[in-house]
Amino acid sequence: MIDPLNRKIVNILLEDSRTPYVTIAEKINRSESTVRQRISKLLEKGIIEKYTIQIDPAALGYNSVAYIGLNVESPKLLKVLRDLKKVEGIVTISTTTGDYMILCEIWAEDGVHLTKISEKIEEIDGVLEIRPSMILDKYYL
Repeated sequence: MIDPLNRKIVNILLEDSRTPYVTIAEKINRSESTVRQRISKLLEKGIIEKYTIQIDPAALGYNSVAYIGLNVESPKLLKVLRDLKKVEGIVTISTTTGDYMILCEIWAEDGVHLTKISEKIEEIDGVLEIRPSMILDKYYL
């Protein structure tokens, strides 16, 4: 658990990970050195793992974005995860509870490309079932 001040810092960085320390300091009414020290500790503790960017897939030519739920043979889960990392077009892989053991986010140029990616996934030894769901819109908090 983090304290309320660190929570404010994290929330600002979630909006824009490039926010300068001086800007964060102004927003939370603290000194830049306080912000710098707190972010350093958040990094050391692994609370902040890395700074990233948010990309619009359509701007890169990926007009078909989908989640694919997978069920796999339990003993082959780790092998399937390793094989999924090699499939071009998969941008995230998550293990989950619920209806699927694995959930992948796919970026494809179009429906034909999405079908080809789905077929590559189906060919992986240990995959029992795949269920694609097209993403209509994505909202960031």
